[in-house]
Amino acid sequence: MWRVPLSRRQLDDAGLTALFLLCGVGLYLAGLNKIGGLSVVGVPTWFSLVTLSVAAAFQLTRSTRPALTLTATTVVLVVDVVTVSSIGVWLVFSDTVYAACVYGGARLVRTLHVIVVLVCAGGLTLAAIETGTADWRPLFLVSLWLIAFVASPLAYGHAVREHRNALAAERERAAALAQLAERERSEAVADERHRLARELHDVIAGRLSAIAMHSAAALEYPTNPVLTDKVLRSIRESSVDALREMRGMIDLLAEDATNVSPTHETATLRRLDRLVHPIVESGTTVELRCPPELVDSSCDTDTLAIPPLVDIAAYRIITESVHNAVRHAPGQPIRVEVTEHDTQLVLDIRNPLAATPRIPARHVGRGIDNMRTRSRAVGGHLTAAPDDGEFVVRAGDAVLAHEVTKTVISALGPREAGHVSTPTTDTLDALTERERDVLRCVSDGLSNAEIAAALVISEATVKTHVSRILMKLGLQSRVQAAIFFRDGT
Repeated sequence: MWRVPLSRRQLDDAGLTALFLLCGVGLYLAGLNKIGGLSVVGVPTWFSLVTLSVAAAFQLTRSTRPALTLTATTVVLVVDVVTVSSIGVWLVFSDTVYAACVYGGARLVRTLHVIVVLVCAGGLTLAAIETGTADWRPLFLVSLWLIAFVASPLAYGHAVREHRNALAAERERAAALAQLAERERSEAVADERHRLARELHDVIAGRLSAIAMHSAAALEYPTNPVLTDKVLRSIRESSVDALREMRGMIDLLAEDATNVSPTHETATLRRLDRLVHPIVESGTTVELRCPPELVDSSCDTDTLAIPPLVDIAAYRIITESVHNAVRHAPGQPIRVEVTEHDTQLVLDIRNPLAATPRIPARHVGRGIDNMRTRSRAVGGHLTAAPDDGEFVVRAGDAVLAHEVTKTVISALGPREAGHVSTPTTDTLDALTERERDVLRCVSDGLSNAEIAAALVISEATVKTHVSRILMKLGLQSRVQAAIFFRDGT
C-alpha cells in the first residue's frame, strides 16, 4: 500500500488546480475561451492553453507559497491579456487573489491591494484604448468583469481571513481562560490546604502541647500521687477532646456529609472553661475575664450576638495564645480578657515573660501566623509582641471606620462617646514618644494609611501602636483615644 507524501492542504490545492485547468480546457474546446483584447498578430489560439498551464502550475502552491503564486499568475495574466485574452487565466487569477488574501501575511495582503488596483486600472485603460469611442457600455462591462474576477474574490478572502482571525483569537481566549481556571483551581487547592493545615495545627498541636506540658509536670514531681492523678486525668481529657475534634474534621471532609452529627461540638468561646481547666490543674494560674453570656454553655447559639465565624476564630486565637504562654513561660500567670461592645470583640491575652529566656527551637512555628490569618479572615487584626515585661496578644479592630471616626470626634463629647477617664500626666507619660505621635494623628481623625504616610512607618506598625495605646490607656476605641488626647492637651 502506497501513500502520497502530501499534506491535506497540498492535496486540496492540487484538486482545485485540476478543476480550474479542466474548466479552461473545456472553454477552449467549446470555443468560448476568447474574450478579445490587444491580441498580438501571429499568436495562435492554442497559446491560451500554454498560459493556462503555466498559471495552473503556479496555482499548485496557492496556500503554501501564496506570494510566489500571486506574482507568477499576475505576470501570466499580463502576457495572456496582450496575446490571446483567455477566460481560463482570469479564473486562475481570481482564485490566486482569494488564496493570497486568506493564506498570505499582512504585508502580502497590502501588496495584493496594490496589484488589484493596478490590474483594474490596466483593464479599464485597455478597454478604453480598444473601443476608441466615447461609448460607456464597454467600460461598464469591463467594470463588471473586474468586479466578478478581482474585487469579489478579494472581498470574500477578507471575510474568510477575518473569520479565521476571530476564530484564532477566540481559541487564544479560551486557552487563556482555561489557564486562568487552572490557576484559580490551584490557588483554591492551596488555600484549602493552608486552611486544613491551620485546623490541624489548632486541633493537634494545641492538644499535644497541653499533653506535653502535663506530662512534664508529672515527671517533675514523680512522688506526688495527687498531682500525678490530676495530670493523667488532664492528659486523658485532652486526648479525648483532640480525638473528638479530629473526628469532626474527618466527618466534614468525608464525601457522605449527611451523616455528620448536628450536635457536634466545635470551637466556641463557651468552651473556654474546658480549655482553662487542665492548665489550672497543672499548676498555672489563669485569670479569665469574659462576659458570662459568652461562656455559658447552656446559652443557645442563635441567641449570641457574636457571629459563628468570629466565635470560632476567637476561641482558636485564645487557645493558641494560652498554649504558647505555657510553653514559652512555664509557671507564669496568664490573663485572658474578652470584651464585647457594639460590633467589636476584643481579645487581650498576656503573661509575664519567663525569667530565663528559653532557647529558640529550630523549627519555626506557625501559631502566630495562623492567629493573624484567623483575625484577618473575620475583618480584624492581631498584634503579638513583648510589652513592658509581658508578652501581649491583642486581637480586634476599631469600632468605627476612620471616616466615621473623624466625624464622631468632632461631634461627640466624652459622655456620648463612652466613659473616658480624665487624662493625667502619668497616664500620658506611660506612652512612648512614637505612641504619642500616633495618638495625636488618631485625634485628628487620620486613617492607619494616612498615619503611616505622615510618620513614615508601615501600616502594620501603626496598628500595633494603636493597640498598645488602647491597652495602656484602658480605652476601647479610637474615638475614646482621640477624646482622651484632646481633653489632656
